[in-house]
Amino acid sequence: MKNTENKKVYIYDGSYQGLLTALYQAFKLREVPIKIVAQAEFKDDLFYQQVEVKTENEKAQFFSDQIKEHISAQTLNNIFHAYLSEAEKMELYIFRYLFTGFKVGKKVDEFLTKDYVRQVQDLAHKVRHESHRLKGLIRLQEAAGGKYYAAVEPDYKTLVLMAPHFKNRFSTMDWIIHDKKREEAVIYSAAEKEWLVIDLEKEFEPELSNKEKDVQQLWQAFFSAVSIKNRSNPRTQRQFMPKKYWKHLIESPGSSRKFKIK
Repeated sequence: MKNTENKKVYIYDGSYQGLLTALYQAFKLREVPIKIVAQAEFKDDLFYQQVEVKTENEKAQFFSDQIKEHISAQTLNNIFHAYLSEAEKMELYIFRYLFTGFKVGKKVDEFLTKDYVRQVQDLAHKVRHESHRLKGLIRLQEAAGGKYYAAVEPDYKTLVLMAPHFKNRFSTMDWIIHDKKREEAVIYSAAEKEWLVIDLEKEFEPELSNKEKDVQQLWQAFFSAVSIKNRSNPRTQRQFMPKKYWKHLIESPGSSRKFKIK
């Protein structure tokens, strides 16, 4: 039988707090795990010792504070945004990034010869970029009950990054932004002035109000009317508004349909 004593796989619950707890444990015990993986993604491996890490918010907060104090607040942002990428081996990249960070401090982001530093920065950048792009593409639609709803299918887990923006912009409205790919949603209450993330099945889609249907028809007709066929530039359009996002846009860019007001 192979010796598994020094070959450990850290298994956490998949949450950000769970990841911070796992990282805290690894650094505290001075262990270098072979893998750090979410429970849902874990595949049994007899060659490695399995260490199941229980999420502890106090330890997660303590470790978060240590990162800000001994490395930088930007480093903490980078690892959170990299976590939201849900990329394969993301956890191990973060571990190695922090391992170097605790040695060199805030200069860690200058160590671009290190693959794991570049990986964390690249993942964080992609997540931030998609979040920024979606803030301009999401279309809130009025549902029959007076609340507003929008569906998205982002590449990354960006709801928590977009929520503060929509809270500030639409603070007097009750709204839901639904990530159909992950079957979760961020919901906002105008009365409570708070938002939270909940589970929401992919099939959920509220009935639109009659007013919303009329407004959408007007917008589609306007979008069609102002389009100049001879000046159409699909390549540029896809550059600023990638086709993967068109599914949930009211104006149906790229469509050959001609909308008319009834």
